[in-house]
Amino acid sequence: MKKILYLCVCLLTVSYAFAQKNFPEPFIVSNDLDTNHNLPVENCQYLVTKDSISFKVASGAESNSKFKTGVEKTADVGDKANIWIRYKLKNGLKSPKKIVLSLITGRCDMYVTNGNTTKHFVTGYYVPWSQKDGIKRLLQIPVILPAEGEITVYNHYITKAGLTNIPTPIIGDYNKVVEKELTKKVSYDEDMLLEAALFGFILFAALFNFFFVIITRERVYVLYFVTLLICALSYGTDIIASMFFNENPRAVSSFNGMVSLILLFMVLQTFRAFIQLKKTFPLWDKFLLWYPIFLLATSTISLIRGPLFVQEVAEIISIGSILLFLIGNIIVLIKLLLRRDKQARIFIVAGIPFLACFLLSIFNNLDYLRIIGGLWAIIVLSWAMFARFRLLMEENANQALLREEERNKLTEQQNEILEIQVAERTAELQSSIESLKQTQTQLIQSEKMASLGELTAGIAHEIQNPLNFVNNFSDVSIELLDEMQEEMTKGDTEEAAAIAGDIKLNLEKIAHHGRRADGIVKGMLQHSRASSGQKEPTDINVLADEYLRLAYYGLRAKDKGFNAELVTNFGDSLAKINIVPQDVGRVLLNLFTNAFYATQEKSKQSQFSDGSYKPTVSIITHQKDNTVEIIVKDNGTGIPDAIKDKILQPFFTTKPTGEGTGLGLSLSYDIVVKGHNGSIEIDSNENEWSEFKITLPIA
Repeated sequence: MKKILYLCVCLLTVSYAFAQKNFPEPFIVSNDLDTNHNLPVENCQYLVTKDSISFKVASGAESNSKFKTGVEKTADVGDKANIWIRYKLKNGLKSPKKIVLSLITGRCDMYVTNGNTTKHFVTGYYVPWSQKDGIKRLLQIPVILPAEGEITVYNHYITKAGLTNIPTPIIGDYNKVVEKELTKKVSYDEDMLLEAALFGFILFAALFNFFFVIITRERVYVLYFVTLLICALSYGTDIIASMFFNENPRAVSSFNGMVSLILLFMVLQTFRAFIQLKKTFPLWDKFLLWYPIFLLATSTISLIRGPLFVQEVAEIISIGSILLFLIGNIIVLIKLLLRRDKQARIFIVAGIPFLACFLLSIFNNLDYLRIIGGLWAIIVLSWAMFARFRLLMEENANQALLREEERNKLTEQQNEILEIQVAERTAELQSSIESLKQTQTQLIQSEKMASLGELTAGIAHEIQNPLNFVNNFSDVSIELLDEMQEEMTKGDTEEAAAIAGDIKLNLEKIAHHGRRADGIVKGMLQHSRASSGQKEPTDINVLADEYLRLAYYGLRAKDKGFNAELVTNFGDSLAKINIVPQDVGRVLLNLFTNAFYATQEKSKQSQFSDGSYKPTVSIITHQKDNTVEIIVKDNGTGIPDAIKDKILQPFFTTKPTGEGTGLGLSLSYDIVVKGHNGSIEIDSNENEWSEFKITLPIA
């Protein structure tokens, strides 16, 4: 067993030595290392595979022989490939050395092996900010080299396009990188601050122009306003990217491309409207309208991987269209200048310095020239827009003055005609007012008489019951007296005493019903008295119950076959409210009468001829804060939505001719709202129910 174990150890040792033999010579790290040092190709090896392999496979013995020494600069691997680059670093110093490692790609998985320990790092342009390791903005991974020690580094990345240049690993001195990064960060912060200032300035210019958009509503101002907004976005792309695209860096390039394309489109549309090409050069105007879409299509075809012939043709067409675009615009501007067109001169004053600064910034790498040119163009065009606005306002003022003079003449003529018509119609209206006053007086009197008739009928029906009891018990008492005389004649005193007790009970019932009839008569007299207008503390529950029954019996006096369920839900311990009882009683009587009328009409409908419908009128009272609410609800015909707003208007009624005057609810509204500072709310569902809610203040 020991021999087998010894043999395995020997084989592993030989295998390890053979594997190590394939590694290139390690790169010796010294103190003279700079911030970015490209690793020599003779110290690197690379492996290209079609299929994805793991680090364990890439670092294993089987893959060891597949690595090639030296990075080939033109290694075409097709549409998609997995690239592994490995190298060794050795510390040539007697003290630990901190360095940084990087490989500039979209995404790089870096495996650093030190002895038996392997660490995995991720960096790259397209890696979300939260997933990046090391110095994130520089895409560098800090590593410590032990004194006279050695580390092995594997870099892995995937290419999706034809690879023409395998990137070279970069190493650098950590301390020098940090020192340089601090200097760059100050410059970076200054650039971000400058971008923020430019973004704010252009946004202010856009908002200033938006004032002209609101007033003039002209197309050129709208286009220029949108152009300024897109221009502000183009200057603030770095700020926007850091705020919104840190976790999706691939979207930054798409966002920048989209903003640039939209900006080109809006600049062309603003140019068309500003120069008024549609009138002067209609064919060129149509070309500029569709040119951005055409340019986008040809550029997309040239970028898409496909047949080389198609790409070359697309590139030639794209370059030719750009030349045609530039030459055509120059010719148009020259012709407009020859015509002494002011708008063309302004556009040239704004555009030529901008183009000059833009070209100088590209060839000399001076970004501030591009910024100066852009600000110059914005300021000149904004001034031109303001001058255009001022001229437009002057023209509008002159036109308005002419229109005002014409309007004054027409007004004088119309006034003369109107004075004659007013005099004629005033006489007609005076006659109509007198007629309406008479009609109103008659309708109010009719409403009062109708209310009095309903009240009288209800009281008569109510007083009939106690009178019947009085008459019946009187007749019975006379018969009992006759029987008592007979028993006394016979000498049967006990039976006479019993009959006397029955007579006493009858007399008590006669007295009870007599007092009830007396109370009804007093209530009738009190109701018949004219309202004094004096408010007094009143128990609203008693008042509501009294008028509910008066209204019910008043209707039953007309229709003996009508029956309804009366539901009362009076609030406990309601405070007495300060009202005019007769006036509020009239309001309640109107509401109850309308509720019974609605249920009576619904019961006459053919679908309820089988008796399935049960008329119900309910009243609810309760106290809420410093008010008392009275809710009268019925399950009658309801109120259509179309007339809810008219139901409280004078002379408006839903009843047939001769059955209503249309003043009941109107008078009720005046009593509640104007007389008692309350409110009336109406809610209804047609053919199902109606609800009136009266709110009255307690004090």
